[in-house]
Parts: sequence; structure tokens; C-alpha cells
Amino acid sequence: MKLSIIIPVKDQSEALLNNLKQKVLPFFDSKKGLTYDVIVVPNGSSEQQRKLLEEGFKALPANCHLLDFDPIGAKGRAVRRGLLASSCDYDLVFDADLATDLRAFDAILPRLGEYDAFLGNRDDRRSITNKRPLLRKLGHFVSKSMVKVRFGMKGVGDTQCGFKCFRDPVAKAMAKRQMIDGIAYDVEHCYFLCLNKFRLISIPVIWLNDEKGTSIPFAKSSKEFSKDLGRIKKNRKSYILTKQEKESIYADRSVSYTHLT
Repeated sequence: MKLSIIIPVKDQSEALLNNLKQKVLPFFDSKKGLTYDVIVVPNGSSEQQRKLLEEGFKALPANCHLLDFDPIGAKGRAVRRGLLASSCDYDLVFDADLATDLRAFDAILPRLGEYDAFLGNRDDRRSITNKRPLLRKLGHFVSKSMVKVRFGMKGVGDTQCGFKCFRDPVAKAMAKRQMIDGIAYDVEHCYFLCLNKFRLISIPVIWLNDEKGTSIPFAKSSKEFSKDLGRIKKNRKSYILTKQEKESIYADRSVSYTHLT
């Protein structure tokens, strides 16, 4: 089983390099039977941050890859680039600041092959989170309410948790249809998965809010988020795969196709 770890990053080069060396690489090296690589996708970073990241990568092992810098600072765009650049069985996406404890992957590893997507959930009763600032709590409540009212996706409780794992053929089909570059890209991904009836499972996570990470002002982000939700809803038909496309995605494993019809 090969895993690609995809990490978008913007102006967090030092923190990312430290996290890779001290946490990410030791954690995944300890998983027996798992082959993995790391794909870091820089987006919108400053020149200084860019040089720091490039220099730091020289000391990392060969399974760590740094994609070309993109001047556009859009997380959704970065995640799409990472998914399309990978070559693996499953793609695991998480944030550079490791806000989600990596131990969430321990619940995923024994079930790889059973599901098409594992979705981190900070709102599960088994999840553990620290105290969030008022604006963060308000933003989470507003975005979750918007998604629930407009989409009502079954089995998806927390679209905006940055910790997700996808079976690679599913991720590739999803990324090729993705049109949202901003923060609503997570909703677009979940909508694609639900519309095509892929097998999903919610994973409770340990999540620690980090105010050092990059963020967008609440009013601006809410307006952008709402606008992008409208675009996603209008684009519904283009997300739905044909029967032949679904069969192609499942051609590499013996699985019943009946749940997709």
C-alpha cells in the first residue's frame, strides 16, 4: 500500500520543516507495510519563505517532494495540484501546522481498501478540540450551517476539517472536476463524493486551534464562502460521473459496483 501525503503551505516554511523532521517522517516511518511519499505544495508564499523552504528540503529524504511555487495563495488550488501530482493508492491531505493530531491516521490505516474517503471530523462526540476564539467558533458554525442548508450531505459532518484521505483514482476524478480555489473546495470535494455515492467514513480527530496559521478575515471569508457554495450548487451536473467512469475507477480492485448505481 502506497500513501501520498499532501501538504499545502503558505508562509509557514519553518514550522513545516520542523514538523516534517520531528513529527511527520518519524510517525509514518513507524507504520509497518506502508510505503509513502510527501508532496509539499507551496502557494502564495513570500520570496523569503520560498528560499527557506527550498533550502530546508535539501536535508530531507528522497521521498519528500516540493512542487513548484505558485504565486496564487489559494489552498484549494494547492490541494488540487497535489492530488493530480501524486502516484499512489491513497492520498492523505492535512495542514502544515498539524492542527489535527497525526494519530487520526491510526484509525484509517487498518481500513484502507474498505472506503473511498476518510473525512476528519472535529464535531464528532469522540473528538477532542481545544478552546477556539469566538470568531473561529462563529465562522465554523456559520459555514457548517450554510453547507447543511444548501447541500444536506449524508454522512458528512464537518466539511472544513483539513484532515482527509482519498483513494487515489477517486481523488484524481474529483480534482479534475474541482473549480473552487478558495476555502469552499472542501465542500466541493464532499459534494462530489456524495453525488457519486462513494463509500465515506467520518473519523474523529484531536484538533488544536493554532492562531499562528494563516487566516482570512471573517467577513471576507464568509462572503467568499457563500458565493462559492452557490457556484458549487450550480455546477452539480458536472460532478456526476458516468457509469463507465465509475467502473473505470473501480477496475483495479474486486468490489461490488451495485452500491454506485
